[in-house]
Amino acid sequence: MKHLTFNVCAITGLGFSGLAVLLLLANLLSGNQFVDVILPAAVVSLVIGGAFSVRARLLSAKGHGPAKR
Repeated sequence: MKHLTFNVCAITGLGFSGLAVLLLLANLLSGNQFVDVILPAAVVSLVIGGAFSVRARLLSAKGHGPAKR
């Protein structure tokens, strides 16, 4: 298995967090019609996005983050 780089972790975390926001907006626009499905999916998406963001932060703290100019 490949090691995940800082950029991969950061972009993946941002993507999953953005997906959660889109799911919550879809829930709002549908008038809470699909709340039983959308809300758990949004929570899972936020948890996965948070885990990737923490991993990116740990990689950055170890010195494997983006190069400083």
